[in-house]
Amino acid sequence: MPPEDHKTQKKIQCWIPLETWDKIVSLGYTSPTTAVTKAFEKLLEEHLEDPLIDPLASPESHIISPEITGISQEGYKRDIEGYKENIKSLNGEIERLQAVIMEAPDPLELARLQERNEGLNLVIAEKEKRIEDLTREVSRLDMFAHYFKTTEVKQIEAHAATEKKKWWKFW
Repeated sequence: MPPEDHKTQKKIQCWIPLETWDKIVSLGYTSPTTAVTKAFEKLLEEHLEDPLIDPLASPESHIISPEITGISQEGYKRDIEGYKENIKSLNGEIERLQAVIMEAPDPLELARLQERNEGLNLVIAEKEKRIEDLTREVSRLDMFAHYFKTTEVKQIEAHAATEKKKWWKFW
């Protein structure tokens, strides 16, 4: 930005719509001076890039005649046909993408399925842990069974049968 010398600067005053100013502020310009200076610099850049455009003329006069550019009407027609072909191919691509979107699964259903899958994975993990515990228990019980199969069984002698007294003989 130029120094604050009033002799090297020109003061301007203008009115702009509030909507335009809000958009300028949203772009990060907090000072009207900075925003206007950048805008004038941009206008000068565009004017240097294309000196054939008169900035004070109506928008219709911005159309450059074929004599100035050296492009014939046949060239324009070829360009238009090329653009039409591009539009057709892009429309076909749009239709293809719309079909792909229509075939895609519903995001809510997909989220539900993912949640269910996570729940099932937790159940499977618990089941596998339980299987490991039961496998250890079976091997321990097999060890006890083997021990008892290999040891000799000792039988306990039965008591001698005692005679039971009749109920009327209580003395």
